[in-house]
Amino acid sequence: MSLSKKSKTLIALILVIAIGAYAAYSYAYKAHTAIEDMEVAYAGNAQGFLNKIKENPEEWTKGEKVIELTGLITAKDEKGVSVNESVYFQLAEGTTTETLKEGEKINIKGRIIGYDDLLEELKLDKAVIIKK
Repeated sequence: MSLSKKSKTLIALILVIAIGAYAAYSYAYKAHTAIEDMEVAYAGNAQGFLNKIKENPEEWTKGEKVIELTGLITAKDEKGVSVNESVYFQLAEGTTTETLKEGEKINIKGRIIGYDDLLEELKLDKAVIIKK
């Protein structure tokens, strides 16, 4: 049984579309890297980093940058904690703030999602507590 030229072209077109769709799906839905496995761009105290980000906020807010900060918990809610009144960490799923207390020293790692230069507030997400 011989296929006509039209049938061969149609089969080739369907294969190209299927391969393209699979490649697009694989790229769009690839697994995210865990915050624990990401390289830390800055490690130090919260006040030192706030001074550094004020100098050049665009450098720190472009791309995916992970930082590890040490500071005092100044506020907490169900989803996160504020450190040194100017850094808000939204905690990773499954992490709770129940055992944390205001005024307690904390070492926490998170991904920068934005900096509000008007309020001078840094926001991070996917935060994990390294140690209290």
